[in-house]
Amino acid sequence: MPEWIWFILLFFSLLFAAKLIFVVFTGWSIPVTRGALFVPTHRLRIDAALDAVPMQAGDRFLDLGCGDGRVLRAARKRYGVLARGIDVNPLACLAARLRNLGDRDVRIHRTDFWSHDTGDADVVFCYLFPDLMDRMSRKLEKELAPGTRVVSCNFPLPGWRPEAVLHPDSSAHGDPIFLYRCGPPASRGLRGR
Repeated sequence: MPEWIWFILLFFSLLFAAKLIFVVFTGWSIPVTRGALFVPTHRLRIDAALDAVPMQAGDRFLDLGCGDGRVLRAARKRYGVLARGIDVNPLACLAARLRNLGDRDVRIHRTDFWSHDTGDADVVFCYLFPDLMDRMSRKLEKELAPGTRVVSCNFPLPGWRPEAVLHPDSSAHGDPIFLYRCGPPASRGLRGR
């Protein structure tokens, strides 16, 4: 058999194996993510969100569902923040760790963000499935300190009043980015308050 055929067979075998690994790890994380898949955040959306929430060096930036860590890296590089990412998918965590390799101020935790305390964050970033947002709004209401800023891509936090809603200049990536600031519990505008 010609050598080029072996090369093509090897290439497609590796591609199939990589896809199979992705499917297995995605299937493993579905009970926690409730079907949400890792979707990389486009650079235009990351830039728009980070432009809207300026930070100081040393601020604590938390990405819930950090995927491959590109938002963490961008925030760290731009502002010098202490960046922490949470993701349940082992493959996404591996990608995030590789993307941020060597930066001691970026931490990736492979855990369920529902069990992770968000209370020490200065800025929380999330790009989650819409059916998770109601529960997430209650979690953040309970845990975040007044003044904490929250960025939510595509989907609003039910019961919260955004300070601003951004629409990046792009037909492909112009979905809304909601910006919130945690106020004192009585003024958050949340259910039952």
